[in-house]
Amino acid sequence: MVTRTASTELSERERLYGGRIVAENVSYEDYLSGQHGIHVEWINGVVIDMSPVGQTHNQLDAFLLILFRTFIEMTSGGRVHHDPFVMRAKPELPARQPDLQVILPDRMHFIQENQVAGPANLVVEIVSPESSRRDRGEKHEEYEQGGVNEYWILDPQRKEAMFYVRGADDLFHLTLPADGIYTSTVLPKLTLRVDLLWQDKLPTTTEIVRMVEAMVNA
Repeated sequence: MVTRTASTELSERERLYGGRIVAENVSYEDYLSGQHGIHVEWINGVVIDMSPVGQTHNQLDAFLLILFRTFIEMTSGGRVHHDPFVMRAKPELPARQPDLQVILPDRMHFIQENQVAGPANLVVEIVSPESSRRDRGEKHEEYEQGGVNEYWILDPQRKEAMFYVRGADDLFHLTLPADGIYTSTVLPKLTLRVDLLWQDKLPTTTEIVRMVEAMVNA
């Protein structure tokens, strides 16, 4: 591990990596061991600490987790992982901890004990003030390059939702909701009224189950 010294260099480098640097010259295997922390990401040997999330972020994450899990249980099957479970889309890319990642049956072989060693079918990042550049920039590029098929960026503070879908050219393309309703490409029949995401009170588990039943039976 390299010891950090100059505070000015630390500030510049941490802005570059998008988080507080915990350790450097760390092998990927050592990172996966958890010895440098749990809520951390790995970028070419540098381990960065992720800031704690707020209540709005946490509630939105919980809502989507139940929504996705209920939907895949009623349809195609698969698995949903959430932060801090690691996803490394390709060996040459950083190891990230997406807020949510949906892995369908065709990619279940990527799931290992402590990581998804390949691209999830769908990834969601919920933007926090400190993560905006990272979610919209570095992670957008990494998930695109890594083979993720659908990427949602949700910003509760701005009440902004961006849905990117992989096109025939292998690049992400912004897909706009129709009349305020987004229909997933990766999860056919899953529809989401976007303004629902910004409500103070999100649907309960019972309400989510009813929502999904309506989607599936439509």
